[in-house]
Amino acid sequence: EIVDWFNAIRAARFHYLQVAFPGASDSDLVPKLSRNYLKEGYMEKTGPKQTEGFKKRWFTMDDRRLMYFKDPL
Repeated sequence: EIVDWFNAIRAARFHYLQVAFPGASDSDLVPKLSRNYLKEGYMEKTGPKQTEGFKKRWFTMDDRRLMYFKDPL
């Protein structure tokens, strides 16, 4: 079932790319379907106040963008 979801997401992204780049060939769009993150894993962080305890978060770093989540993607 997870493979079906993955393929559905890739198909939707492929359709979006075809609309966004109408002159591009399919072979040019296929590498843009998935991302290879520069770094991903767990990190520990505090809130805005330094007195709060550390919280474990899943993060991904891609180019100059750092995103973190409560659970892994």
